[in-house]
Formats: sequence, C-alpha cells, structure tokens
Amino acid sequence: MAFEGKIKGVHLQNVIDYVKHKKGTIGLNEFIQMVNDGRAYHDIIKVDAIIPKNWYPYELYLKFLRSVDLVTGNGDLSKCYDIGYQTLQNMGHLSYLTRAPVVLDFMQLARDNWNTVYDFGKPTFEVVNDKTIIFIYHGFPEDKAKCEYFRGSLAGMLTLCGLEGDVEELECNTEGADHCMYQITWK
Repeated sequence: MAFEGKIKGVHLQNVIDYVKHKKGTIGLNEFIQMVNDGRAYHDIIKVDAIIPKNWYPYELYLKFLRSVDLVTGNGDLSKCYDIGYQTLQNMGHLSYLTRAPVVLDFMQLARDNWNTVYDFGKPTFEVVNDKTIIFIYHGFPEDKAKCEYFRGSLAGMLTLCGLEGDVEELECNTEGADHCMYQITWK
C-alpha cells in the first residue's frame, strides 16, 4: 500500500528549480522523464504545471528526490541533502522562520507550522543543552532520500541562524526505529 501523506507543491518546485539550475534544460528533461517513468498518461507530471500552494502525494516528492539525485549526482543521495539545505536557504515559502533566526525559536516555529507544508507526521524536539538539540520526525515513510533531505534542511537551519555545527542521524525508520532522530550540535 502506498503512503497516503501529502506535501505542498512548493517543495516539488524547489526540486525542479534545483535541477534547472544545476543541469539546465537537458537535465530538466532527463529528470522529468525519470519522474514520469511508469506513470499513466493522465498522471504525467509537467514542470510548468506544479502549483506551489497545492497538495501533492509525498510518494511523488520522494520520487522527485531520488530522481534528482540520479540526474544531478551519482545516486548516493547527497543531492537530497543539498536540496534540503537549499530549501532552507531559499526561504520564500518558509518566511515565518526568517523572523526568528534563533535556533530554539526556529525549531518551535517549524513544529508549530508543520501542517502548512505536510498533512501528516509531526516533529518533536528536545533541548539537550545550550549547544545541542535532538529533533525527531514521526510518521514518515521509510526512505533514505527523505532522511538525507531532513539532514540537509537541519544543516541549512544552522547556517541560516549563523551557526557552524553538525547534524547526525541517530535513529532511522529505515533501520527499524519508529521515527528518524537527528542530533544538531553547534559551536
């Protein structure tokens, strides 16, 4: 059974913009062919038809992430990390976060505004000390592409807050945990 969650189209548009920036029209055509491989004619995705405020299946977004990694990278999911990082840097659709570039405020706003972007799951976090936070994503499908995306977005949050640090995945639902857990530390 397919995962039923949805995500706002702005995230799909960010992936399209990333591919276009990295690989131009030829790369974008290759990407869209890969995304549409196996889709019925009436379900074909067109790059100019994504509406940022509309809801799309999260499974489609995962296919976007895996496809962009193959088209712009070497299939190791590192480009999923890059997209997560870049999404936080481009902030247009996450402008509520730019009002609070303090890490703890950033985390609280992300949690409080979660359902404006996702219609499933939930994030929680706990403050370990003044330089470490544990962030947990509940209710996501098992897919390493989303794990790398989340790791990149959390690293992007550190940069946006003017901090240098690391994001380490401690637990993963692709490895038997019931959630994905990240430790964020900074200097």
